[in-house]
Amino acid sequence: MADQVADYEVTSTVVDDGVLPCLRARPPARLGADGLPVAIWVLGPLARTPWAVARSRLEPVASVRSQYLPGWLEAGVGEWAHRPVVWVSAATAVMATLAGPPAMPLAQRLHALADAARGAHALHEAGQLHGAICPQAVAVVAGPGTTGTASFGLSGSGPVAVLAPPSLANGNKPLVQIGYPPLGFVDPQLLRGEGGRWSDIWALGATVRYCVASVPPYPGIEELPVVRALAQLLAAPRPAPVDLPGPVAALVDRCLAIDPESRPATADEVALALDDAAARL
Repeated sequence: MADQVADYEVTSTVVDDGVLPCLRARPPARLGADGLPVAIWVLGPLARTPWAVARSRLEPVASVRSQYLPGWLEAGVGEWAHRPVVWVSAATAVMATLAGPPAMPLAQRLHALADAARGAHALHEAGQLHGAICPQAVAVVAGPGTTGTASFGLSGSGPVAVLAPPSLANGNKPLVQIGYPPLGFVDPQLLRGEGGRWSDIWALGATVRYCVASVPPYPGIEELPVVRALAQLLAAPRPAPVDLPGPVAALVDRCLAIDPESRPATADEVALALDDAAARL
């Protein structure tokens, strides 16, 4: 493991799934911070974007304050494990993501997804899109006063999860990058250039579907050559039904509607429905 990203000292790898790696690191003294560990998110191919451009795209997102979003420190270009990266750091005690679900009861997973939806809503209300909602972007955080790797935030005492970095969104035109999010979690409407908060709501539905049933929206799509995968997604019907608890099934069905007007109007509505579903399990 590389021990340095720019002037941050990497202390451990929180998660490295090849899609959205997250590192824990000590911040540099130049920030005048309190020395508490921060998280560095490795955003991948867009790392070749000049630092000034990356910063200009991330600053509008960084200005959105919510307990359901990481608190950004800065963005820049560094290198980790011989990969150039655009990195952001956040003072967030990330422990895992829902891409590889930790040992969490279903109700708590639904609360984590609800928190991610609230993060998306905060972005939307500020005129920003996330553009990369997927299981890798639902970052489970440590609960207040917890230190063990099996301890997670509890609903009512702080967020269970935060919504991890967006795909270098630029206003209402998110830049979908290869690998993040996985193509199967991208609203086909977004691939056609018709992005809006409804695209994030579609992605929330696909993410809930996966995190509850462990079935990706379009199985096998990630193994196809990119051009063929994109063509298939643009022509694909909505994901096939899977076995989900009743309240969750109804919500996912609405989120994945082909007509954006038939989807929930806001991500906050999705969050409330997820919390309600958790309470009814």
